[in-house]
Amino acid sequence: MDKRKADEIITQYLQKIYGFAVKKSFSYEEAEELSAEITVEVYTSLLNLDDISNIEGYIWRISEHVYSKYVALKKKHQGVSIDNMVFP
Repeated sequence: MDKRKADEIITQYLQKIYGFAVKKSFSYEEAEELSAEITVEVYTSLLNLDDISNIEGYIWRISEHVYSKYVALKKKHQGVSIDNMVFP
């Protein structure tokens, strides 16, 4: 897909992506971080593809995937301190 078309799609879905991130997050900072990660993933994916028949479904599929990776990463680092002592 060409850059102009990918830019249009990102612009069209940016508010919906942010809304998805707000629903899944516990703070606005976390929502901004998650929506940025989703946007980057969607944008790079769009640039590598020629044509997508269901763009909305494609974007939500990527959003769910990025969210699951985000949660797994947060869970992995939860409770670990700097000096490698684990706290509950």
